[in-house]
Amino acid sequence: MAQMINPSLGPAATMTAEDYIAVYGGSPKPHRIVIGAAIAGSSKDEPSVLIVQRSAHERSYPNEWEIPGGHVDPGELIFETVVREVLEETSLVVTKVVSEFAGFDYWSTKYEGEESDDKGDTTRSICTRQLNYCVEILDTSAIRLNPNEHQNYAWCTKDMIEQFEMSSAMSEVVSRALDALSQ
Repeated sequence: MAQMINPSLGPAATMTAEDYIAVYGGSPKPHRIVIGAAIAGSSKDEPSVLIVQRSAHERSYPNEWEIPGGHVDPGELIFETVVREVLEETSLVVTKVVSEFAGFDYWSTKYEGEESDDKGDTTRSICTRQLNYCVEILDTSAIRLNPNEHQNYAWCTKDMIEQFEMSSAMSEVVSRALDALSQ
């Protein structure tokens, strides 16, 4: 684990979602934790970040672009989620979780019988916190998307963000990811 994560990361990366929620002192208190993973493009000329387009059949944000990521499973450490989600969504192997950058809260619909906000009947609105991390990848040319989750990918630079359909919060995440990857 020590080689997998940068020692300068805050304690959240080595917590479970349950522990993170239990110690969180702010408001609103999140009900669910998800992660986003910023993967740098291989070009050193102009920073780029990998973005993926959600499948058309997704209930939330169909066809919109985002950085890879997803929910933290019960008992799973947050950094383990970063590694797992990147592998599940892109087939890329994370070699290191390098840094954390600004996340955000959003309200999503909790569906009966499902932790995911993609299935079931609506029951209530919950606060979801997205924690974002920059990661190093073994080989960025080995992308194979999971077609159940994403239909396309692109390497996005700062001047390209507005060309992709994404929420304003995700546009800000992509911009912050590019800033973080440039450092």
